[in-house]
Amino acid sequence: MVKRFLMTPIRRLEGITYWVIEDPEGIYDFINTEVQKEWEADAKFESRDVRDDSWLKTLSKRKWRLEIAEIDRIKLNPNIVNYVDDARGYIFSEELAERSNELLSSIKEYCLVIWPVIVRKEDFMLADGYCRYTALRVMNVHRIYVYVGTL
Repeated sequence: MVKRFLMTPIRRLEGITYWVIEDPEGIYDFINTEVQKEWEADAKFESRDVRDDSWLKTLSKRKWRLEIAEIDRIKLNPNIVNYVDDARGYIFSEELAERSNELLSSIKEYCLVIWPVIVRKEDFMLADGYCRYTALRVMNVHRIYVYVGTL
């Protein structure tokens, strides 16, 4: 069986090309399989118990839709942006800057196709896509595709 999210159309917005899943069930499947694995790995990397993660606890209860949103409407989670692990020498903001610069170059040079960022509806807090968000802000993009999760 082919997963729904593997058959996604391409959309352009403000010169940026996105893979988008338009079907809410397809978005749900994509986020609760592929993206969830990344979030669980991040929690483990940060020595957090996956079972206690408030975002992961609500993930399967959310209904999803694709929207176009003003980038300025999106809020960043200070716990993520300010994350530092002294024991490992890991500083999220430094890693983000490096990865965002690489992504920015790939978008500009190779017209890299990206996924929408993921936000939660209740406060438009960014849940996934910090690198994409940062690169798009540097490119002065005003509107972006987002997957919005509602409880």
